[in-house]
Amino acid sequence: MKIKLILLDFYNVLYFPREEEINQEIVEFLQSNNQTYLFGLLTAVHIDIEEWLKQRQLKNYFQFIKTTEELQVSKNEPDVYEMVANSFELKPEQVLFIDDLPENISAAKKAGLQTLLYKPTQSFTEQLKEFL
Repeated sequence: MKIKLILLDFYNVLYFPREEEINQEIVEFLQSNNQTYLFGLLTAVHIDIEEWLKQRQLKNYFQFIKTTEELQVSKNEPDVYEMVANSFELKPEQVLFIDDLPENISAAKKAGLQTLLYKPTQSFTEQLKEFL
């Protein structure tokens, strides 16, 4: 089934806090594919994520921006992923969740999402190939 929504994690996927760098490869993917896919950001960080994205002119690429704190859920529970899919009226298998933590990937798989355990040492585009 075709992917309609790509749900990204923030830390160590879109943003590398240790280097204080945005993942340029993902930004380029957002820019060139914003007519093809819906994009979401789900994070456990406790910052004003919408403001952070707005300051970097990235907010408009995302149709869903939520923190686990706002949703009062954990990313290692399948419920949050079911809720995201339902909010877009999508089947879980139409959502690709990208995270760097195996426990979050496991929870998303349990909810029926397609998942990608992101490895910052590999090309984002190469990692995506099997899904798109």
